[in-house]
Amino acid sequence: MKISMFCLSFLFCGGLVFAGDSTSNRDDQTVRLGQKSGKHLMYFISTPSVLEFPGANWTLGLTSGSGRYNYSYTDYNSTSGEYSTKTQSINFSTQEVTARFYLGNSFNIPLGYANYKISYPDWVYTGVTYDIEYSITQLNYGIGNEWTFDWGAYLGMDWYQGGSKLSDETKVTLKSGTETSTTLQKATTTSTDIKAFAGELVLTFGFGF
Repeated sequence: MKISMFCLSFLFCGGLVFAGDSTSNRDDQTVRLGQKSGKHLMYFISTPSVLEFPGANWTLGLTSGSGRYNYSYTDYNSTSGEYSTKTQSINFSTQEVTARFYLGNSFNIPLGYANYKISYPDWVYTGVTYDIEYSITQLNYGIGNEWTFDWGAYLGMDWYQGGSKLSDETKVTLKSGTETSTTLQKATTTSTDIKAFAGELVLTFGFGF
């Protein structure tokens, strides 16, 4: 996050002077490495790395990353009649094939085919424990600007990124406890409530060669 703030400060304090000809700068590069973050759940948690092959009109790339989020909650065991505080981990995985079509020096339309996975290991509901795995494939699209500097660095800001769900899959595995139709339904709907992921102010920064 500190690096992201530095990049933004650099940008708005005059860094654009050195990205006056982003088209030529990115066309001179063969490959570039970066990182993606921003106001997007998958990127915020998994902070994926970016491998891109830039060009004057198109940039093609791959995005990959994983991360974990932990939270605490109170669970009621219907068998013992007791409440207990538990910690739940959620694992996030991001895999994308991406493209950018440039309509000018920096303005572009980002596109992508994404596979996002979310898993809840040892998820507990009323004393019954499951492993829950959810995956979704979707098409991403948006609008953004991307500046490539004379000295090789680049900084992109996708002002908005939307998504359209193509398919999804849920796998629920009973680990312990006495399963009922209620616990199974709750475990299943925990993940299927998820819609296509979208975000805004998605920041990508890195260096090209």
